Order: sequence, then C-alpha cells, then structure tokens
Amino acid sequence: MGLVKIDNGLQHIEKGLMVVSWGMTIGVTLMLVSDVLLRFFFGYPLPASWEISEICMPTIVFFAFAYTLTIGGHVKVTLVWERMSPTVQKIFDIINYSISIFICVLLTYWSWKRFWGSFVTQEEILAAIYIPWWPGKLAMPIGMGFFTIRYALLLLDILVPYKKTK
Repeated sequence: MGLVKIDNGLQHIEKGLMVVSWGMTIGVTLMLVSDVLLRFFFGYPLPASWEISEICMPTIVFFAFAYTLTIGGHVKVTLVWERMSPTVQKIFDIINYSISIFICVLLTYWSWKRFWGSFVTQEEILAAIYIPWWPGKLAMPIGMGFFTIRYALLLLDILVPYKKTK
C-alpha cells in the first residue's frame, strides 16, 4: 500500500513538472513572438530574448520526461515484443528498465555535477543583460532524477506488483 501512495505522490509531482514545462513553452513562444514584432514594427527587440529562450529549453524538455513515461507516451517499437510470450516480455521489460535506470542515474549524476559547477562559479551567459546559466542547467538533474525514479517504480511493479494491472 505504501508504494501506491509513493506512486500517486510522484504522479502529482510529475504533473506539476509537466505544467511548468507547458507554461515555459507558452512563455518562450510569447516572448519570441513579441521580440519579432517589436523588432519589425519599432526596430527595438527585447534584450536577450534568444538567450533567455536558450535557458528555458532544458526545462521544457526534461520536466516532461517522467510524466510522459507514466502515461506511456514515449515511442516504443513493439513489433517483436508483441509476438513473445508474457514471460519473455516480462524478462525484456526487466532488462529494459534496469538498463534505463543505469543510464538515467549516470545522466542525473553528470548533469548535477554540471549544474553545481555552474552554480558555484555563478556562470553567466553572454547577453545584453545578466542571465545566470545555472537555472537552465538545474532542469536536467531534476527531470532525469524523476525519470530515474519512475523507471525504478516500473521495475519494482514488475518484480513486486503493487498496482492492479488492466
């Protein structure tokens, strides 16, 4: 019962991250459209709009990973997998999730180190205004961390089922 609560709580966090990703997408779109219109009609673009959109892109991408995995929205090639017995499918899922967890842990660790180095040195992007790099670099370890946890719960659900299967 505890794993179901953890899963439900994680789903709420994943939905929140997805909402942040959507909001960031809308914000960047509006900022870039405003930049183009101001440049075209008045000759005065928004300062550093390109650089700000660059900082926002990792949030748009990485915050959506875990929720997309939760709803089964990632691309899957199941041509061979569907033709296998349920036992073999389960074995392949265990191998798939184990490899995915390993890769996600490595990416989370690596991206955290990159973020931390940027934060400690107060790295900034070269732009017309002061823009720190570290907020953009923080998105990857957060997104990959939740992606890792989601894969771990999927693996755990195969090994020790805690959700009712459909």
